[in-house]
Amino acid sequence: MATNRNKWVAQILVILLLLSLTLSACGGGGGEVAVDATTTTAGGDQTGETATAPAGEAGAGTQATEPPAESEGEVAPGVTGTADLATGSGKAGTVTFWTWNTGGPEDQMAAAFTKAHPDVKLVIKSPEYTDYLNQLKLAMGSGRGPDVIGLQAGGMVKEYDEFLEDLAPYAAKEWGNDWKGKFYSVGIDQLLDGDRAAALPWFNSAAGYVWYNKNIFDQHGLKPPKTFEDLFTVSKQLKAKGVTPFVHGAKDAWVNLDMYINLANEIAPGKIYQAEAGKIPWTDPDLVKAMAQWKRLFDEGVIGKGALATAQYPDAQDKFFSGKAGMILMGMWHDRDMTKAGLADRKKQYKLKEDIIWMPVPFPDVNGDGKPGRLFGGPDVALGMNAESENKDAAWTFISWALSDEGQKFEGSVLNFPALKGYGLDTSDAITPEQKTNLQNQVKDLENAVGKRELLYPELDTALGDALQNVATGEQTPQQAMEAVQSESENIDRED
Repeated sequence: MATNRNKWVAQILVILLLLSLTLSACGGGGGEVAVDATTTTAGGDQTGETATAPAGEAGAGTQATEPPAESEGEVAPGVTGTADLATGSGKAGTVTFWTWNTGGPEDQMAAAFTKAHPDVKLVIKSPEYTDYLNQLKLAMGSGRGPDVIGLQAGGMVKEYDEFLEDLAPYAAKEWGNDWKGKFYSVGIDQLLDGDRAAALPWFNSAAGYVWYNKNIFDQHGLKPPKTFEDLFTVSKQLKAKGVTPFVHGAKDAWVNLDMYINLANEIAPGKIYQAEAGKIPWTDPDLVKAMAQWKRLFDEGVIGKGALATAQYPDAQDKFFSGKAGMILMGMWHDRDMTKAGLADRKKQYKLKEDIIWMPVPFPDVNGDGKPGRLFGGPDVALGMNAESENKDAAWTFISWALSDEGQKFEGSVLNFPALKGYGLDTSDAITPEQKTNLQNQVKDLENAVGKRELLYPELDTALGDALQNVATGEQTPQQAMEAVQSESENIDRED
């Protein structure tokens, strides 16, 4: 514990130093750090500037969305739209909630909570993702953290574990001893450490889709790729017609890692997680092969020149949604772009004159088994409770409301995939029948997920990010890059 605290102190000092240097460079003074953020009190009052989470890293962000209709809308076949979770104990007080992603328009969410619990004042702070990480670290390390904390599964939960209340006793008291079975396993399993629940999933998300512009494909008589070789063939065909085939923000390590996890899980499902656990080396031939296929995407022009200087958000996203590229690697967090409301926003944003139909398809078959790639994901946002909170009853009231019938229906209405079984995505605003079916099928896609998206050890994230960059630039061969990852992996102190 002392070692962890010392690490935190060192990291906080680094953050403070960087912030002070930034302020000095900008001519700031007075010793105050100004960070753009949104603070919402339940009822909708906001201060500051609205900030949105990086969608590819954290989910759908807080894009403008039509208010949920009074009717439940249409949900996927076999989904009842109800479950037996209660709405919380209704304890009075004030609860502060910090997150980078508020699970939809935060004024609507806050208003819905206030209507259900008028005796609890909810104060939301939602900075941009990078600012959120820095602010949270400073606040938690100094004992001034919020009551409820938005978290990512994997390394982030591991990092804050010692600061988090065990929510398992709360859940058992509220919902019974079988409470774990009410959650989709892809979400809850990534947050449990034995019987301890450091956080609970709020809504889930998964990567592993290739999104394509159906208008472009139909115009040129093409079909989305079903195999990895199809991806190269279709890319050449689109390029020959003057269309950017595949846009990828390779400047960002997270989306490169998404691509690598896709490739690794297609070549040898699950091996990447064995390597993460230290059970097999990262130099395993299948993992090296996945890195070689990553290199091939650059060598054969699927990922074009300039990608290494392109960010996924906003650069690559802008090119794709403005109708200037055929394909992009994304996930479930862009489902809203298959709705009329989402299309209307894109048309306004990019001054589009035509209605563009965007669709996700599974990652192409790489290993030749005739089956497409499977999604990988887990909790988009998980909710944790500060163990030092003086408002634990009110904090639990908010968490349990978020996981109530009302809270989960709200997430489905804004096309965030609910954490609880029995809830699906509201498909009533889908533009075409094909898109509606696609949304409905995502229930099965998520249930069939091959594994997680967030690795447990930040050191591996960094090592893999460096390896992918070095292979793309030609500085390392796939074998050399994976040897470097293995070297870093051997230095990790795994608890198990």
